[in-house]
Amino acid sequence: MAELGYRFLGAFGAILTILTLAFHTLIQNAISTRSGMLEIDGFYGDPIYGASYPQGNNYTTMYNKYSTSETLGDQGPTLDMVADITYGMYYTMMYNDTQTQLSIANCLYGNCTWSHIQTLGVCSNCADITSKIYSDDYNGIYTLYGNTVVMDQKAGLVTSLADTFYPDSSVLPGVGPLIAHVTTMARADTSVYPTGIDCALYWCVVDASNVTMTNWDIADAVYTNWTDSSNSAHTTYGQETDIQLTPPTCYDKDAQPISDTTECTKTISSRSQIALQNFFTGDKTGFTGTATQNLTTGGWNIGSEVMQLIYTIASGSDDLATSMGIIMNNIGLLMTSNIRQTQPQDGFSKSLGEVRIWTTLYHIRWGYMVLPTLLVVASILLLIATITKSWGHEKWKSSVLPLLFHPLADEVRPGVAPHKMSELKAVAENRKVRLHRGHLGSQFV
Repeated sequence: MAELGYRFLGAFGAILTILTLAFHTLIQNAISTRSGMLEIDGFYGDPIYGASYPQGNNYTTMYNKYSTSETLGDQGPTLDMVADITYGMYYTMMYNDTQTQLSIANCLYGNCTWSHIQTLGVCSNCADITSKIYSDDYNGIYTLYGNTVVMDQKAGLVTSLADTFYPDSSVLPGVGPLIAHVTTMARADTSVYPTGIDCALYWCVVDASNVTMTNWDIADAVYTNWTDSSNSAHTTYGQETDIQLTPPTCYDKDAQPISDTTECTKTISSRSQIALQNFFTGDKTGFTGTATQNLTTGGWNIGSEVMQLIYTIASGSDDLATSMGIIMNNIGLLMTSNIRQTQPQDGFSKSLGEVRIWTTLYHIRWGYMVLPTLLVVASILLLIATITKSWGHEKWKSSVLPLLFHPLADEVRPGVAPHKMSELKAVAENRKVRLHRGHLGSQFV
């Protein structure tokens, strides 16, 4: 029975050795990983680590910083607003400026999402009205909207007029509380027919939904603009009353809709309004002026930097009306950004979002771990059994006696083959052998 037990013990160890070959494959299938963005709920609303985006609720202060009095009249926008408007004029790319967004979004890890960001904004609308230009060959002029905008046929390059009168609703529909209405004729040189453009800048409420910041870059967002285009909301130059916009849907700081929409009322003070109107309609700062060609010298007479800008665009653009639309849109974007950053805000001043971090998740399939676990347990049992069975036995692997007994002649070997180290030693002590070379080869006798 002892010999049989030893035999089964060896077979058991052989089976464990074979099963070990499948160990690595099972471990590979037992654990899988997936990397991606993980939302951190604990950071929601956290002033340091959370995601927040300022909402512009009003435009009501600092209007008199560059005015001689509180009386409506000569107010002008602050220098930071002037800088943003000017940057918008010269920023003619189709996409928003990432740096502008970075300066106002709080997202420590650079990966955040906001369901809704509702803010007071400036919207724009432009239309190509070249078909409304009338060529008065008798007087040598082009006219637009009657004699509202007039260009000399021989020398005119740009003629632009900015006012505070509402545009024709059939040309520019849906215009809200008006900031400025700009009508322009422009061309690259005196040999081509001018292009007519009609644009309007007006107040609106911008709702940015599903705003996603990835690696500090906001790329995916859906923008919805709302304004009040009814006659009751129409503005006039120098009006005493403030402008107010209340969107039909109101969101709180957690981007949840609330029933009391007055909580989201956006206010523009009358003095802040006239400050912007003075800037856009001015012949030195705004969109009122001309650019003409000197027929004697071939040079240009430019009335202002804005006229220089329009003429430069007309010289290099294949579609002047579209280019003007882009400029007006970018002016509105930069003005909206300025309102968010510089104005003291009432009500919901910030929209809170979710913070996401890049991490790796591990999935453990515990069923795959059964066999490796059994294999480890069986190996431990084999080790214990081996130690128990060999306890007190001499370690025959450290002696050469078993090898010496193998080639002994039959007459030298005992009747019963020794199988323990002690028996090998006893036989070896009572025997004397010598090496004999015969027909069977070398053999101990």
